[in-house]
Amino acid sequence: MNKGQVDYAERKALELFDNWNNVTGVFEIGSGYYGEIKSCIVDAVHCGIQMVIYDKINIQDGEIIRRKS
Repeated sequence: MNKGQVDYAERKALELFDNWNNVTGVFEIGSGYYGEIKSCIVDAVHCGIQMVIYDKINIQDGEIIRRKS
């Protein structure tokens, strides 16, 4: 997966979240919780990418190790 594809996957996931959040109003835009949940969504995208490509997720000290290639 190239950087453009990863960026696209992140953008689409965050777009879906924003669409949902705009309807539900669960997270106040700009709040700490809003930023945290968006970070969790980006991490989830990277977990999914690693599972599809490598069939495992690399985590060290509680952080996802993002592969360069």
